[in-house]
Amino acid sequence: MEWNFLFRIDYLKEHGEERNLKGVIFTEHSDPPELDQIQDFLRGAGYPGIAVQDSSRLLFADHDPINPIEIRIVKLGNEEDVDNDEMLRLLAKQFMRPY
Repeated sequence: MEWNFLFRIDYLKEHGEERNLKGVIFTEHSDPPELDQIQDFLRGAGYPGIAVQDSSRLLFADHDPINPIEIRIVKLGNEEDVDNDEMLRLLAKQFMRPY
C-alpha cells in the first residue's frame, strides 16, 4: 500500500530555517510504515545520521555538531486521506523493486 506523508526539517543551527517536504513509502499490506522504514527513507533521502528521537511524536534527529537537524512527521496517511500527487506517484514508481 502507498503511504504519503509530510515531514518538516528543522535546521537547528539556522534560526527559523524549516522546510516542509513530501515523501511516499510503499508497504506490503495495509499496515502503516514502521519507524525503521521511515528512518530508512530519511537516510536514503540524504540524512544518513538520522535516528528516532521520540517515537510517540514521530520525531527524528541527527545530532551532528556541524549540521544538527530535527525531522518531524507532520502527517502520515494513505492515499485516500490526502490529495493525489500524480508526479510524486510516477517518480516513486520508478524506484519500486520488481517482485
